[in-house]
Amino acid sequence: MMTGIKAFVKEGINVAAIMGMGDTIAQLFIEKKSLDDWDAARTLRFSALGLVFVGPVLRQWYLFLEKRVPKTHTPMRRGVTKMLLDQGLFAPPFTLVMSFLVPMVNGEPVDKIRKRISESYLTIMARNYMLWPAAQIINFSFVPLGYQVVFAQCVALIWNCYLSMMLNK
Repeated sequence: MMTGIKAFVKEGINVAAIMGMGDTIAQLFIEKKSLDDWDAARTLRFSALGLVFVGPVLRQWYLFLEKRVPKTHTPMRRGVTKMLLDQGLFAPPFTLVMSFLVPMVNGEPVDKIRKRISESYLTIMARNYMLWPAAQIINFSFVPLGYQVVFAQCVALIWNCYLSMMLNK
């Protein structure tokens, strides 16, 4: 696995590209905007979050999990343990932060963001738990560490369409 700033930049670029695709798909196919109405600036802002926040944070989290979960466990036990830590400790605050950051970078006032979070956070988390536990068991059990962020972001292509739609209402 790459080390240093190069690895963070690589992960950030990968995540930015996938998040941008997710927002574009959300706008064009879920929100049914025409190409002329596509908000490229919104897509760039969503991508920028991937570059400077999501990619680096996920990389650090996955490295943390890799160091903390005993390598003496079977791959499946390691995967389930990592998934439980990921979905129990990481997903709730990470989702909350993203629920704040996405509308914030789009210029929404803080009071409106807080209201939306209070109305949609539990729904977003419920949907999170319909997708991510199974995806993360596969990721943490079978995907080599160096590809786990990319695998998660491929699954996140679907998730980001949903998240973008929910957070850009």
